Amino acid sequence: MGKQEKQKQFQPVRSDADLARMIAQVAQSVPAGAVICGTETGSLCRLVHESAGDIRLIAATPNGDTYDALARDGFDALRLSVRVAHKYSQARHAVSMGLNAGKVSAGDLVVCAVGHNLCHGGGDLILVTDVEASAGDVALCDLVKLTDGIRPNMLEAALQVACKIGRAARRGKRLGVLFILGDSNKILEGATQLILNPFQGHEDADRMLTNTSIHEMLLELAKLDGAFIVRGDGFIRTAGAFLAASETDIEVPAGLGSRHFTAAAVTARTNATAVVVSSTDGYVRVFSSGQLVLQMDPDVPLAPLPKDISE
Repeated sequence: MGKQEKQKQFQPVRSDADLARMIAQVAQSVPAGAVICGTETGSLCRLVHESAGDIRLIAATPNGDTYDALARDGFDALRLSVRVAHKYSQARHAVSMGLNAGKVSAGDLVVCAVGHNLCHGGGDLILVTDVEASAGDVALCDLVKLTDGIRPNMLEAALQVACKIGRAARRGKRLGVLFILGDSNKILEGATQLILNPFQGHEDADRMLTNTSIHEMLLELAKLDGAFIVRGDGFIRTAGAFLAASETDIEVPAGLGSRHFTAAAVTARTNATAVVVSSTDGYVRVFSSGQLVLQMDPDVPLAPLPKDISE
């Protein structure tokens, strides 16, 4: 399927005003205890507010400026820590954060709506669901499809380190990093070592990404050029590796740089997953199968990451 065909397929079929009326109708007919409305700009939430009458509305957004504007205007606002490419995962994340923030309770019947502006490439979603007590236990690894035997605790560890680096980048340290997780044998075949492998000769325990005692060292190594190549179980094969980005048909969102392009290209041709930290905005982004699948604000955690993630 060509690019134009994809764009045509995913073209929104309804306006925000039409979607808002549908959300209100569903919520009133259920009836729902609350509507969790995922929005990028706030426009959809404002339209739902006009249509939904007395139904309780929770405006959920990953956009900091939108969150501030909605809260300032009196909306019950919820700041989402994660933007997920898949709309069902985005809805799951919104319900989880709503439960953890005390905005909904276990047993509530809610309508969760996600507009196409929030999750590109999949249209709109209106979901009616009972809030389960376990809904608050959604982990970041539950929002990403893992490949090549990548262990969930290893992805959690990579995201934990990435968030530290992202926060440091926002303090002006100009740090960035690229972790390539899984399919490490194939990745190493096309890698060029820019520096001597800083992990060569270290004990295996000191080469495990899940070992929290080495995370400060990883923060320092993030100052170096090149990528970290990590096995699916968390064993760091090397750091400071150059990876060629030869995929010519890869596209990344506007404003993202070479690390992100490399992440997209490498994951398009292998079974690896990539975690990238931007040195300019500090955001943590995850790529899989050549696509951006998750974006995380390091200052708005999904939940406290585990103190001991070494299994």
